[in-house]
Amino acid sequence: MSNNWGYTENDASDLDNSTEASGPKALRDAYNAMKQQNDELSQKLTSFLEEQQTAKMATVFESLGVPGAQAVYQGPNDPQKAKEWVDTMRQTFGGGQPQQAAVEQPTTPTLPPSMQSQFERMSQAGSEGVPVGNVEAAQAAVNDATDTKGLIASFQNMNGV
Repeated sequence: MSNNWGYTENDASDLDNSTEASGPKALRDAYNAMKQQNDELSQKLTSFLEEQQTAKMATVFESLGVPGAQAVYQGPNDPQKAKEWVDTMRQTFGGGQPQQAAVEQPTTPTLPPSMQSQFERMSQAGSEGVPVGNVEAAQAAVNDATDTKGLIASFQNMNGV
């Protein structure tokens, strides 16, 4: 009566249903295969979600006008936190807008014109550490002249008259 259900003992041994403390081998193998497949899918999903979050944060930084800031941002992947961080950095470092240069207002010199040019040469010599030579002084005097009388005066100073 060993063949009651249509199986022989040889058929049952082909299934490799050896039992141990944790259960039949076929169930363990199926469980391990499902676990490995689940781990792989979990890794792919995690990678996909990270890419999506990175793209979302890149969009946030671009909309704020600072696309390069994503490389230095260390905070959480929360658009609101990123916006607060950008606002803080703008306040700290003087805003993201380029500063407009102050328009210089021409000031009237308090020295007479002859002394003003001497003062400018002295200042230039002090900042550069080299005194201005005769040729440079003459060129500066010609450049400083605003009218014909100033040109004539600069030529007379150059000739020693």
